[in-house]
Amino acid sequence: MKYYIKGLIVALVVLFPVLFYIYTFEDQKNYVDISYYGVAMFGVLSILLFVFLTKSLKSTNKQLFISITLTNMLVKMVCSIMLLLIYKEINQPPDGKFIIPFLSIYLTFTIFETWFMVRLADEKP
Repeated sequence: MKYYIKGLIVALVVLFPVLFYIYTFEDQKNYVDISYYGVAMFGVLSILLFVFLTKSLKSTNKQLFISITLTNMLVKMVCSIMLLLIYKEINQPPDGKFIIPFLSIYLTFTIFETWFMVRLADEKP
């Protein structure tokens, strides 16, 4: 668990300055709210992934870990698409530039989760 928390903190420490830099550009200032939604969504999904993967380590089913990993990829993609479509429908942005901060969040959490899953898989008996 300590690796998860440390990794998440490092990911957020890297992510927030990147987002602040993105929002220094004039055409990005109107899209700060997508960052709140994205960080919250990926944070919750990341915590759920942590819970399910740590439980899978105790399972006798050797395929459960990889099944959870693949399911996580699908859930992240579906949730991402839903969030972006809902955001676009509600806020009616004039352009598609709101995707830039969202992709930064997606990429950061994907790198963090991949690092964490590899580390967790190495501990698996």
